[in-house]
Amino acid sequence: MSIQRERAAAREHELTSRLFGTKEAYEAETPDTNLQGLDDNMLFALDTHVAPDERAPSAPSERPALWHDEDDERITVALAGASARAADGSMRGTKRLRKLRTDPNETTVTGVEYQRRLRRHDSAWSAPLLQNLLSSDAGLLSQQQRSSLLSPTKLEVERLRDANEAQGRVADPAAIEQLQFHPSGRAHVLLTASRDRRVRLFQINGTNNPLLETLHVPDLPIKTAQFHPSGSSVLIAGPRPYLYAYDIRSGKTLCSSPWRGAGRIVSSAAGTEADAGAERDLSFIRFQPGSASRLVAVGGRRGQVHLLDWGAGAAGQTGGQRIGELRMNAPLAGMAWAQVPGEDSEHRLLTLSTEGRVHIWDMRSRSCPVTAYDTGLFGAKGLEVTPHLSAVPSMWAIGSNSGLLNVYGGEGDSATSSSLLEDLLATPATAAVTDDVSLKARNSLGNLTTAITSLHFSHDAQLLAMASRHKKDALRIVHSASLQTFANWPTAGTPLGHVSSLGFSAHSEYLAIGNTRGRVLLYSMRSYL
Repeated sequence: MSIQRERAAAREHELTSRLFGTKEAYEAETPDTNLQGLDDNMLFALDTHVAPDERAPSAPSERPALWHDEDDERITVALAGASARAADGSMRGTKRLRKLRTDPNETTVTGVEYQRRLRRHDSAWSAPLLQNLLSSDAGLLSQQQRSSLLSPTKLEVERLRDANEAQGRVADPAAIEQLQFHPSGRAHVLLTASRDRRVRLFQINGTNNPLLETLHVPDLPIKTAQFHPSGSSVLIAGPRPYLYAYDIRSGKTLCSSPWRGAGRIVSSAAGTEADAGAERDLSFIRFQPGSASRLVAVGGRRGQVHLLDWGAGAAGQTGGQRIGELRMNAPLAGMAWAQVPGEDSEHRLLTLSTEGRVHIWDMRSRSCPVTAYDTGLFGAKGLEVTPHLSAVPSMWAIGSNSGLLNVYGGEGDSATSSSLLEDLLATPATAAVTDDVSLKARNSLGNLTTAITSLHFSHDAQLLAMASRHKKDALRIVHSASLQTFANWPTAGTPLGHVSSLGFSAHSEYLAIGNTRGRVLLYSMRSYL
């Protein structure tokens, strides 16, 4: 085994242990499914090199090295003085090297001693709380009261170090296309997908936020990357007719077969033939909620929504198998899953067309028993629904190209009620589709003036974050119960930039905000602590 593969295996084991416990325990419970795919080198470039001061905590006890490099005994590492500089000649990171000294007058150590002190230093800051957290099924806030209602007038927010600072700064930063926290409350792991065709995983601890893993997909301009609800795998997609999947537990990568369409051949205006069912952009994806879920909805052209069986493990044998499709009469503008009231595992898919009509699909019959429409909604763009375990009544949030946000449900007498939304979700699949059910917004928020590109509820739906990447500093946080935007944050001095993606952690302790300058701003939501 080469040195590079040994390092990759060690990093894979560390990441797996953080999220799921030991890899050995997992393999004992889940036998190898013999997933087939292309070689890793053909799919992904696995970058496991991390600077010494950015390493994640190691185990408290030192383990013997898997290999021995004689060059380590001959080289010296400067810990202080004029020679202690970064590779670019700057003084960046030199203060951290000084912490490795055992004597104030010590300036250099051998390569072997340097490695030994790094391991000892990493063990020192490995917090017992983190070890206990990762070894149990309880979340960080499991013993705290998370159900208390938030104030509608003041949001308590604390700025932390950037979530992706550990990856380093470059002259030409790549825009953050999407970010998402791991669904497990045991480990605060943040996924970022950037325009440099890389997916990165960070351990969010509020201090140094070490980089855990980097996946490079050279042939795919990444537009979306999402954890499976179980947290066991990551689906990666973009403007290509195929999907990638990375299984965190096994370290395997899979590429789906290219989508060839439905085989309907039509003549184009230029006189050539084209496949009317072909899809060349699969970046609009939504997993059905639930750790055991196998359904994935993929938005397509001409109002189509494709349904994939994600299969066991990461993505089955071929990266997901298409099992059907849904079709609207207008292009897709938004998509969300909502749980049927009174049912523990049944979800219905909500699709929003550009004309503002919401289709509610029954997955068992693949039918649309009911549609809803707001005559006052124009230029619809983006749909989000409150999570199942929320502290507020059921709500739908629909954005628009003009920046207007319409909110339906919740409390209030002069608008569409939460009970109506729940009745729509519970409509029997055998019901005949007649006229649209009329929707009326409880309130319309005009805080943004350009197209809404990001919508995200907190875990209990008390907060709704909305942003537009088309205008600088265009982000607002809404108090869901009162539908008031917080005036105290963000402020004029908050360095948001053009917000391209945002997300709350599993229990909303953190809010991460990615922008087009490649930064991922990180904030502690003190209101939830």
